Amino acid sequence: MILMLSITVAFQFCFVFVSCDHGDKNVIIDLSYSYDEETLFWPGSDRFVHTIVQRGPTGVFWYESNKFEMGEHSGTHIDAPSHFSEGKQRIHDIPKEHLFGPGIKVDISEKASINSDALLEVEDLKSWEEENGIIPNGAILMVFTDWGRFYPNRTAYFGSDRNDSFTDENGKSLLHFPGVSPEAANWLIINRDVVGVGIDTPSIDYGPSLTFSAHVKLYEQNIYGLENVANLDQLPTTGSTVYALPIKIKDGSGAPVRLFAVADDVGTNSAESMAFSLFILQLDCLLLLMMSV
Repeated sequence: MILMLSITVAFQFCFVFVSCDHGDKNVIIDLSYSYDEETLFWPGSDRFVHTIVQRGPTGVFWYESNKFEMGEHSGTHIDAPSHFSEGKQRIHDIPKEHLFGPGIKVDISEKASINSDALLEVEDLKSWEEENGIIPNGAILMVFTDWGRFYPNRTAYFGSDRNDSFTDENGKSLLHFPGVSPEAANWLIINRDVVGVGIDTPSIDYGPSLTFSAHVKLYEQNIYGLENVANLDQLPTTGSTVYALPIKIKDGSGAPVRLFAVADDVGTNSAESMAFSLFILQLDCLLLLMMSV
């Protein structure tokens, strides 16, 4: 009996040691595109321009200084709620505790691969929760469409090669890319407590939209948007913390954002993690059985 107890304690010690060592490893995932001459911007907005003011030796030391110009809503950026809702938070108003939170990824890439105007629907959110549990309070919800594979090809990414306007002469949208349905936005508002919604396309609303209803619904509730999010294929479904750090522009309707996530190297839903947990469970059961003999 003493021998069995010693074996049990030893194995449990090994379990704690391995678990702690396993969980200490984190991966930082860059979710931002660099700003350069290829940075994509909304049709009709100002492109990113980077100008070298000085770069070289001064005779005493090396010195570099540059300047840049751009619209607020270019590249990987944050939409303040005021962008589509009067009187709501501007960039400097967004609470700092809302700029980080549990990261979750809802994958609609399969239907987006066959329909460029695919939408995140209420059913997608309910199915996600059936598999992964309730969306946590304070979450930053990311919609993965796999549209990032087209960036920075403007024609493929926007569905149009025009950079001067997103509508034709009849007022119809020229754009085609996936987005969030107004119904899904409304469901999140009523049923969950997310602080932000991000997507790997140019807009929270899908390309053909002219009313931008998902923007309006979310932003009326001071839920901000993140657009042109990079590398969402690397973000785990759960088990990460997302950080959205914008330039603090007073009265800004949007801003460039350095967006990244910190995640365990083995995702919470990964086969490796599940197999490891199952092994420990079976080991404990075996030891208990041996002790009872």
